[in-house]
Amino acid sequence: MLFETKRDILNAHTRIIFDFLFPYSTELAVMSGSEFLFTDENNISFIYLVKSGHFLVKDLSAGMSIKTVSAPYILGMAQGLYPEKMNLLAIEHISDGVIYRLESQRAIEIISKKQCWSSLAHFLAFQIGFLSSRYYDISHRSSYLVIKSLLIEMSNEPDEIIQNYSIEKYISERCYLGRSGIMKILSDLRKGGYVEIKRGKLIKINKLPEKY
Repeated sequence: MLFETKRDILNAHTRIIFDFLFPYSTELAVMSGSEFLFTDENNISFIYLVKSGHFLVKDLSAGMSIKTVSAPYILGMAQGLYPEKMNLLAIEHISDGVIYRLESQRAIEIISKKQCWSSLAHFLAFQIGFLSSRYYDISHRSSYLVIKSLLIEMSNEPDEIIQNYSIEKYISERCYLGRSGIMKILSDLRKGGYVEIKRGKLIKINKLPEKY
């Protein structure tokens, strides 16, 4: 099987796991703003399968958004293998979502039976890489580099997310920077022609400077 990009590789492995788990999962009722937890009151952990639409993974302890995910996607695999502090994370419905769930232990049994550990390793490696990069960006870089990184991330989101989120809201939910600092840098980037912004929404990134 030939792949053009690393993203193609990830999508292929995600689809393998997704298709094995889906027949054993149960669809959940979804409403606007619905939230789903990775553990229930009996401390049973769950894997979620995003079949359609967009969802947001949130860190409840930090009050921050971690990542927007779009179908097809799998949530909770890492937590299912290492369930510490799973109650600190939640999934929020953004739009057009259809989501399924199964118990983590059952998911691991299916993966073991189907011998798709290689696909799981690829999937988890991507998640670890993303989270490592994100936490480095927000904790070890200047305010401008944090905003630059999140602008690039936002530009790669589905059109529906870009069109319905203001840039300030998207950035402020994903880092600890204050609103005034974010707005000042965005204003300077817009005036310099580095980004195109209309009514607070991202239209286009031209070329972001290395330094601010």
